[in-house]
Formats: sequence, structure tokens, C-alpha cells
Amino acid sequence: MRQVLVFAIIVLGLMLLTHASAGTTEAASPTTAYYVVRPGDTLDAIAWRYGVSTWAIARANGLWNPNLIYVGQLLVIPGSYPYPQPWPKPQPVPRPYGCYYWVQYGDTLLSIAARYHIDAWTLARTNGIYNLNWIYAGQMLRIPSCPVPPSPTPIPQRRNISGNWSSGGYVMQLTEAIGCPGPTCAVTGQFFEGTGSAASQVNGSVNVQTGAVSLTIAGNMPGAPTRYFNGTLEASSTRMCGQLTGISSICFTKQ
Repeated sequence: MRQVLVFAIIVLGLMLLTHASAGTTEAASPTTAYYVVRPGDTLDAIAWRYGVSTWAIARANGLWNPNLIYVGQLLVIPGSYPYPQPWPKPQPVPRPYGCYYWVQYGDTLLSIAARYHIDAWTLARTNGIYNLNWIYAGQMLRIPSCPVPPSPTPIPQRRNISGNWSSGGYVMQLTEAIGCPGPTCAVTGQFFEGTGSAASQVNGSVNVQTGAVSLTIAGNMPGAPTRYFNGTLEASSTRMCGQLTGISSICFTKQ
């Protein structure tokens, strides 16, 4: 009787162990899952998340190039576990990788590499690309050792000399040549020395970028001397200062 009891206990223990082992195996057994590709996804990242190899996913979905997936694509995840790992936190980009490029329609890896003055295979290795011909519009490429683009040279503001200018009793009515592209444009006008004085013809030029002004003021009567004005038109185009023949310095203000 004692032998039967011992045998029964042994059998019961084996049954409990077998059941526990089967339960554990069932809980850990992998299943087939499905995943819809989102913007920024790569096959490597998806494989890491589900704990399977990249090539396992590629084979299960008939992908001979692991770089060629697209947003909205439905992927079969073979042998994955029910609860995928969370996405890894993004790591800061090392300083040598200074910029990114989004592929446009018609781009090739060779043309992009030439644009950034780097080797096409260096660009491919940086982005895990095995085939130079397989890139797609919208793909983000990391550019290795990308130089910081220089700041654009500011376009100087065009200065406008046309208008009425006055300084004390002196008045000038000046007009820039119509349609002049610059930077140096012809200037014509009239000069008045005091109220009621006769007009003197003015001819000269102005640099619409630097503001350099050179004017010749003819005499307003026979025998009257010719005068000259050389100065600078300020960027605001409301003030012009320089030297007028017979006067050390003078500033005109636009009315």
C-alpha cells in the first residue's frame, strides 16, 4: 500500500510539472503580428521593436531590399511576441552630421551626393542603403559632415534721390533716370539759391547702392560760375550730406 501511495505522489508531481511547463511555453510562444508602416519607420527599427531579425520580416513579406518600405504598407511580423518593445528614445545627432535632405522626385543618390560634394557610397553607408538605385521621394537622408550653409549676403536697399531737397535757402529738385537698373544712375534737375532766384540746371549721377552723389550745377546766368556737389545719400533716402562749391559742408533734407 505504501508503494502505491508513493507511486501516486510521483505521478501527480510529474503531471503538475508538465502542466506548469506547458503553461509557461504557451505564454512565451511567439505569434504572427501585423504592422502598418508609419512615417520615419525603418525595417531595422520595426524588427528591433518586435524582437525579430530584419531579414525575417523581409522574407516574410517578400522584400529583397530591406530599405524599400513605404508609409501605409502592411507588414507581417513572423514569430513576434504579443507585446512589442516600446520605441527607443531618439538620440541626439552627433555634431558631424549637420543636416538632412528629403528626397525629391527625380533625385538620385549620385545627384544628391554631388550637390553636397561627398561620395555617393559614403552617403549610402551613412543611411544604411545597400543599393544606390533604391531611394524614394519623401525619404529623409542624413548628410555626413554637412557644412553649415553660409548666411546669405544681404541685398543693399536701393536709395532714391528723386524729390525736392532743401537746406536753408538752397533748394534742389532732382529726378533719377527712369528705368535705371543701377547701381549708377543719371540724375537731372534744378537748383535754386534763395527764394525768387533763377533756376540752375543740374546734371550728375548717384549710386543707388552706396549712395555716392556727384552733381554739376551750371551757372544760372552768363558768366556765373559752375558749382559742384559731392556727397552721400543716406540709406533712408531722406538726408544727403556733402560739400558744395563755396561751402565747406552742407546737408539737404528731402521734403
